[in-house]
Order: sequence, then C-alpha cells, then structure tokens
Amino acid sequence: MQFKRMRTYPRTLISLMLIGIGLPILLAMAGTANNASQSDRNVYIAFGFHVNLYHSFRNDTNDENGFGKDIRIIRHIIDTLDRYNTQGVPVKAVWDFDNLFSLQEILPQYAPDIITNIRRRVRSNGDEVILMSYNNGLVSAMTEQELSDAMRWAVSNPWQSGVKDLFGTYTPIVRPQEMMTTPGNFSLYQKQGIRAVALYYSATPFDTFRVFSRQLTRTEAHNPIRYRHPETKEEMVIIPTYHFGDLVEHVSLKNWVGELSELQSNGELDRDALIFINYDADSDLWSGIDMPWLLKWLPNTRGLSGLIEEVADLSRVQFTTLGNYLDHHPPAGTFYFSQDTADGSYNGYNSWAEKAEATQYWTAIERNRRLRTTALKTMPLLSHPEAREEIEHLVAFADMKRLRALSTTNFGMATPFLSRQRQQAMAGLTADLDQSSDQIEQRITTYLGWMLKQQSPPRLKDNRMVWRDTLMVLQPNTDGALTGNRFLSLTPPPGIGNSTAIVVVRPNGERLSTIDLGSTVDDNSRHRRVLYISGDTGITDGVYFLFSCESTGRPNNKPLVDIRVAKSGLSNANMDIRFTPSGLVEGIYLNGVRQADGGSLIPYLKYDQQVLHAESAIQQGQISMDGLSASISLAGKFSGPPSHAYRAGRMDYRLTLMANLPYLLVQGRITYPSTKLIDLFKAQTPDLMLRADMRWQEVAPAEIRFTPRATMHDPVRILKRNYLNIETEYRLDYFRHDKRNLKLDNVNNHITASYVGLVSGNHGMAVAKDNSIQSNFAFAPLKVRYHVETDDFSINVNPFGTYCGRQYQPQTWGNRQGYEVTLLTGEQFSSSGPTYNGRSQNFALLYTFFEGPQIPERIKLDLIGFSHPPIVISCHGGAFHQQPPEPLHVRQALVADSKEEWIQFNAELNEKRYRCTSPLSLEIKILWANIKAYLSNTAM
Repeated sequence: MQFKRMRTYPRTLISLMLIGIGLPILLAMAGTANNASQSDRNVYIAFGFHVNLYHSFRNDTNDENGFGKDIRIIRHIIDTLDRYNTQGVPVKAVWDFDNLFSLQEILPQYAPDIITNIRRRVRSNGDEVILMSYNNGLVSAMTEQELSDAMRWAVSNPWQSGVKDLFGTYTPIVRPQEMMTTPGNFSLYQKQGIRAVALYYSATPFDTFRVFSRQLTRTEAHNPIRYRHPETKEEMVIIPTYHFGDLVEHVSLKNWVGELSELQSNGELDRDALIFINYDADSDLWSGIDMPWLLKWLPNTRGLSGLIEEVADLSRVQFTTLGNYLDHHPPAGTFYFSQDTADGSYNGYNSWAEKAEATQYWTAIERNRRLRTTALKTMPLLSHPEAREEIEHLVAFADMKRLRALSTTNFGMATPFLSRQRQQAMAGLTADLDQSSDQIEQRITTYLGWMLKQQSPPRLKDNRMVWRDTLMVLQPNTDGALTGNRFLSLTPPPGIGNSTAIVVVRPNGERLSTIDLGSTVDDNSRHRRVLYISGDTGITDGVYFLFSCESTGRPNNKPLVDIRVAKSGLSNANMDIRFTPSGLVEGIYLNGVRQADGGSLIPYLKYDQQVLHAESAIQQGQISMDGLSASISLAGKFSGPPSHAYRAGRMDYRLTLMANLPYLLVQGRITYPSTKLIDLFKAQTPDLMLRADMRWQEVAPAEIRFTPRATMHDPVRILKRNYLNIETEYRLDYFRHDKRNLKLDNVNNHITASYVGLVSGNHGMAVAKDNSIQSNFAFAPLKVRYHVETDDFSINVNPFGTYCGRQYQPQTWGNRQGYEVTLLTGEQFSSSGPTYNGRSQNFALLYTFFEGPQIPERIKLDLIGFSHPPIVISCHGGAFHQQPPEPLHVRQALVADSKEEWIQFNAELNEKRYRCTSPLSLEIKILWANIKAYLSNTAM
C-alpha cells in the first residue's frame, strides 16, 4: 500500500521568487494598462461583500476554524474602508447578508459592532445593503411559499433581523445565495419589488451563466442587462458580477480598468462600464496574503487596500454601489439562459446535490413538505376548532424548521465532506423534521381515522370481495396539472400479503381499474403496496374502500395481455429489456428500437481510475396475479476494490413492466462496499480533520446509457420541471464557446421536483423518482461523450449517483489564469464519490422512452404522479412509526473527536498509515497563479 505524506516545496518557492524579481522589468516593457483614456466615459468600481457566517467547511465556533475568521476579516474590511474614506477616497461597500444565521444569531452575540459599524457606514459613507435570503436558502429548489417567506423576511421579520429592521434602508437587488436561480424565481422576485439580480459572469469554473448564454459584448458584460425568458416570459435586470478569479484573469484590477478605458477611447465600448467584484466576506483575499517581501508588489495579494490603491488615482475611475449605478444606466441588451444555475462545481448542483447525505437530508425535507400540504387539506375536514388550531401550530413549527434546513450550507458547497459541526447540526435538523412529520402524520391519522370509521363500505355484488379498510386519499402536491394521480401507494391492513389481490372501490361502488406493481419500502422503512390506476381517470382526493379478493384467479376476469418474463428478458407490447446470460442488461428497446446500451441499470463505482461493477444475477421472474404486470429480480454482491475493501456491498433490484405502457419501474436497495479510510482530509486543521478514502470518484446505482445520438446541429435537449411547477428546457451546446466542451463530464443544471427528460435526435427518455422513498432536488446528473469517428454525441443519465471529471471551459477576453487559480484554490471541486463509501439507499425510479421532441402529456402526468404519490390515511392503520435513521457517515468518514485523537493520527501519519490532502498552501497557490497571469500578459 502506498501513502502520500504532506509535502513541502522550498525549491518551487525559491524559483518563483527569482522569477518575481524580473517581472517588474517585463511589466514596464509591456505597459499594457496604464495609458490614460481620452474618452468621456467612466469605469465604475463596486466592491461587494457576501456575508454568511454559517459554513459547510468550517465549524460553528468563534475561532479561525469557524465564524471567528469571518468576524476578523469583516472588521478588517470596515477598518480599511473607513481609513480610505478618511483620506478622501470615496470607496463604498455593497453588503449582502443571510439574516437567520448571521444577522439574527451569530453577529448580535459575538460581534454586534459589525452591525453597528455597517449601519453607520450606510448612513454616513454611502454603503449599500442589498438582499440575499432570510435563510441563505437553496432558493432554486424552494416552493413559492418558502421563497416568498425567505425574501419577505430578508427585508423585515418578527425577530427584527431584516436588513430594513437593522439598517433602516436597503436596495431591492438580490445576490442569491450560491448564485442559485431557476425559471420562475425572477417572477417571484418581481412580486417582492426586486429591481435586479446580481449573478456571476465569470471566466472561471466558479460561474453562473457565462457558458450557458450567448457571449455578451464587453458593453453588456460590464453593464446591467435584461433577462427575458422566451418560455416563461419573465423579465429581470441582471448585473454581471465578478470575483477574485476574474481579477487574475485580467492580471489586475488596474489592468482591467485600462482595457475597458481603451475600448471606450476607440469607441468599441460606447458607454460607462461597471466592474462589480463580489466575493465571500470571509475570504483572505480581502485581508491580503502574506507574501515574501520581494513579491509584496504582486496585485490581488494585498487585499482590499491593494485593490483600492490600484485605481484610486485614475482619472476616469469612480467608486459606486449597484443601486447608484442602476439609477443612471439602463440595461445594455437582452439575453436569457434556461439552465438552473449555481456557482458550484460544473457550474451547477454537483457540489450540493450529489453527496450521499444530501439525498438523506432532502428526503426528510420532502416528506415534511408532503405532510404539510396534506395537513392543510385536512383542516377543512376537522369539525373541532382545537384540532384545527393544533394542526396550525404543527405546520408553523414545520415551516420554520424546514426553512432552517433549506440553507445551502447544510448541503455544501464543501466537497466531499461537510464540517463535523455541520453534519451534527443537520443530523439534529433532520431529526426535528422527522419528528415534526411524525406528529403531523399521527394527528392527521387520529383525526381522520375517527371520521373514516363512520363511513360504511358500499355493497358489492361480487361475493368474492371482502371489505378490509377505509382510506382517505390526499394528494401531497399542489401542482395544478395533476388533477388525478395514477399511482397509489398504500399500507395494506394485516392479513393481506403480496399474494392477495386487492381492489380499490369508490363510495358509489365503482371499482378502480388497477395494475398491481408489488411492494416497495418507503423513506421510513414501511412496506407499501403500489398500484397503477389504468382507467380513464386517476385517483383524486377523497374516501375510498379497500377490498381483498379471496379467489386465487384474476379479479374481474381480465384477459391475459402481451406481457412476458424469462431469464432472457422482460417485455410487453411496447418495451423489451434483454439480459445477458450472466445477468447484465444487454439493452432496452422501445418498439424494437434500442434505447439503452448494455451495462445500463447495473450499479458500478469508479475507484482510483478503475470501474467496478456489482455482480448481478437474475433471481426470479413473475407475472402478477392480475396478469397485468411482470417483474424480474436482480441481486448480487458488490465487492469493491479487492485490495482496499474490507466489506462487500450488495444490490437487490426489481424491474417491473406494465401491460401496454412504455414504463420501466426500478425498485431497489443498494449497499456500496466499504473501503479502508487511509486519507486524512484537512489534516492540517485538527478541529476539521476526518478520515476518508478519497479514491472514490463516481458511483452509479441505476445509470441509463441512452443509445440515440445527437449532433452539433441538433444537440441534446434537457427537459425539466422545478418546484414552482414550471417546465423549461435547455440545450447542451456549450461547444459553441470552446471545443473542449464537446465532452461534458457532469451536467447537473436541472432542479428535479419530479422528473428530468432528454431528447437526442427524435428520441427521448425521462426518469422520475418516488419522493416518498428517496428524494433529491437535483437527483440525475448527466454525462455527455463526443464521438469523433461519427461526429455525434451520446449521453448517460445517473439517478442518485455522482460523476466527476473536467470543468467547463468558458469564453474569455482574458489570459485563462483566473480559471487555473480557481481550480487551485476552490474547495468545491473534489468528487462527491467518497461520501458513498459503505452507504445504503432505497429508491424507486420510473423510466420511460418516447419518440418526438417532447414528453407526451399522458406520460408527463404519470411521471409527476409517480414522484408525488398520494398520502393514504387508513381507518385501521393507526399512526405510523418511524424507524431510526441510518447514522451519518458510518463508513464513509470518521471525524476526529478530539485533539488527543488528532495527536494519535499524527503518530499514525509518521508511520505512513495515512495520506494527507491539500499539500499546497493558499499563499503558494495565489503566488503561482499571479505570476503565470503576469507572464501570459507580457507575452501578448
């Protein structure tokens, strides 16, 4: 076994210092950015400080391993601004805050002077406060009610932590937490009186929309620009925003100003320009990097002071704030993008959604949402005011806990692991949410159960039918498109096993035509029977009666349909799933045309550049009692890497087809193998250190390798539906900016309330997840491969898995060194794979395939219904009891619980028992990036 120890780089540092000695001479010869402009246009500079003291990669402590670092740097920023204002330099700040954690809880207790001083600066020095969101929330995955509450409370709230409450004024501009957006957000912002949204237009992998939109002109990229979405018709002013990586991309702020001034002089930029630098207020880049004295002249290393001094004396530079600039500068153009954005890895949701525990967290949130909606629907049915009041209190408590849990910090962006205290805090929050959900469910069951007992079952002529239970069915989704749900998941009463036929009957005696899909296990380890309503209409809210059929024959004397099962495959009139003799999927076919290539659906992991598959074997196949569905079971060992695994995993899957429908239902449980934890993650920081195996790269529990190919002229289209029930699409045409984007290792820009679909050529597929079993707000990353020999693209879909690889390449006017420094310094670019080490998960997925440019309407409604199965209250079922949740990070990472344990780790490290991550210091990374930037600039 090989181990890597912490390395030092004395030769590298000395070499870089020697290079640095000669750079001033080279720069003087280059003289690229210091010529004074003769234009009457100005370049405006705005500095934005993003304040959020609640971290995913640090603890909740008042020291350098927690929010104490934020407090130190924010105080430094305020002191710096005050000092230059005293000297006559009119520099101003644009502040944005989360309210709940920073303004309401942490700063009042540990640093009230920060609030006092910012209030003073707003009043006396022209600083500006804009909005973020009350809970620094995952706004793109919030419901309309949640987002409305978060934005309204960001301004003013009952706890007096709104920006208007604390600072007396604010500018109605939003800087979304983690730059998250989804279509429909902008319309809600407009309803809240929001004037503009600040989003990164960065030439680095820490970006929002640069790769997704058309290339902006220099004028548009440095001015407000109007977002106008062609599908949703919503409009919003967007302020292109930049960060420290873009300073390196342009060598320095002074050089950047010089570039824009030159463009203004020659008429290429025919109006004023704005450079809005917005970055986390806890960044060392605001306070400055401690460099060797020979290199202290390097820009982008001297903090806010250095940036101010670079441009303070330039004649055509003015300091400003966003509201001030917007007052005098209308939008410079119109554009749009359709992707759901975030400034995480791969310009999307990899950093938040693809950790294994993110799915566990989101499943608890989704269950709480489902029960909230059900509780509100229950209230009009309750006759006692005390019962309604109790439900109201339970819902209000759930809403507050859920807003706290929806903080992006609880999901990332640190990868692969959250800090110890964030794990502990989220474990507590999910426990609170589950308890809240249990209480709501128990009270609903109690109140409605009494009412259901008063209902008399209808009399049926068929004497084989025996009444077993009375049910109240309530749809948990407020989606207006779903007027009736065709999927019904229920817990049968005692005495009804899987071999007993069940029939659902309306109060008027009408039987629902159903297809029995067998049993599944929900998010609380409860066994449920799944039915598909095959009649003309789906099931709606109301009372139903459950009967069992004592006959061993088929109920209703339905004829057998074209459905078959054998060890060689599973098929119906539409679909055909074929297996190899070894139990692997050979392919999936729709009307005889291949839709998925071999290897689909069988779980695998990519470990240390090796792909390891589970050992699938066909266990049994069967046709349901009603003759309308057929299933086949796959099971086998998941061994993992031979030399590094100490416990094998396992797969247990059931694949089901229904008669005459193009649906494949995959219900499964997977346990990933456990491997040895030989890496020390953040070994240099005892309080943050944990053990892990960083060789995990990708996991795929049920990947579909879609067969149809796309072309550059007709690229892959992604179809999506978000939590605002808005359907949009986007195209994977990022190669138009850079040919290196022909290959996309991870695409996750689709918030998935229910399904995600894709179209390649004239063929499409979609996949939906059952939120009551396992849920995730962006559950299906994609991978695109370009095939040179055929000049076309293939695409894979990976529900509840994770991909990793190369970041996207944006277009740029700069030197591309900002791209490199962002990769060097960002903590979010590691794979989420190590979080799956030893993890177990249940899931249910519905795959469908279709022809044409859009998902057929009937199929789309079934995907939505499958994702949001009704909540069923049983007359005889009683209250449900939740099973204890799986402990967090049981196998994938062990946290150092004390400094004594860290000392033990150090001893083991000296014995070469562990590898350490992050060998390069931040100072050396920044130094090297800036030197490369200067060298590339002088070579131009």
